[in-house]
Amino acid sequence: MTNNDIYYFLKRHIEPSDDMVSNFKSLLSYTELDSNQYFTKNGEHPKYFFIVKTGIMRSFVLNENGTKSTRAFFTIGDVTGANSAMMRNVPSEVNYQAITKVTGYKGDFHKLIDLTLKHKEFSLFYIKILEDAYLKAEEILLNVSTLTSKERYLALQKRIPNIDNLITQRNIASYLNISPVQLSRIRKKNIGS
Repeated sequence: MTNNDIYYFLKRHIEPSDDMVSNFKSLLSYTELDSNQYFTKNGEHPKYFFIVKTGIMRSFVLNENGTKSTRAFFTIGDVTGANSAMMRNVPSEVNYQAITKVTGYKGDFHKLIDLTLKHKEFSLFYIKILEDAYLKAEEILLNVSTLTSKERYLALQKRIPNIDNLITQRNIASYLNISPVQLSRIRKKNIGS
């Protein structure tokens, strides 16, 4: 784990002091996840958030019929994990899984909250992280309610270039809330245009 990684991650949200970098580093441990490895499973009491350095993670829920419904993809620089479950101190209702090999930093959520109570700069940082999560969730909801499947697919391709070569068609279709067959048709039309 390098101070540079931590500094540049913090700098995306706030101007960090050397003390802030040092304090934040004390919460983190470098972690590697293999493809398909879970970071958090439904029903677990999570303790850690995750900062993605490389690779792609997803969050998903299991529907009543056992189908996995992908809610979000997380890429370089994103913070992920069952944060709402940690905030409420309840078991996670969502699964968090690496869908490629993932490297990053696992951080102790409750120690971060302790730092927000002791240091103003960590309070501001935490607010920025929450704002970022809110804006991403709002964008997903807006896209689902206003864009066609093809438009959502193109937006996903723009956000994660080369996604078709990185993760399965089934995961992409799940995120778009369409069948793999529908996705295949969209991709064919997109390539042909």
